[in-house]
Amino acid sequence: MEENKELNFKVMVTSVDVLQKEIERFNKFRNTDFEIIEVIEEVEVFFCKIRTTSRLENIFSLGFGLACYEEELRKKREIDW
Repeated sequence: MEENKELNFKVMVTSVDVLQKEIERFNKFRNTDFEIIEVIEEVEVFFCKIRTTSRLENIFSLGFGLACYEEELRKKREIDW
């Protein structure tokens, strides 16, 4: 992907708040610009449209970071899903 080319994609999440916190953490650590631009609520699930000009491999890294963050919250019993 070209540097500075905008990319929009949609992901399914259980918690928009958890995704937002991970995006903030990831952006700060990796100096990226991921941002939630739209939240679509379906039956018991949310879809978030995300915008970035980051490289494609950072999308995978953000998803992996989100999964790790959710596991960390489960171990602390701050979430139960």
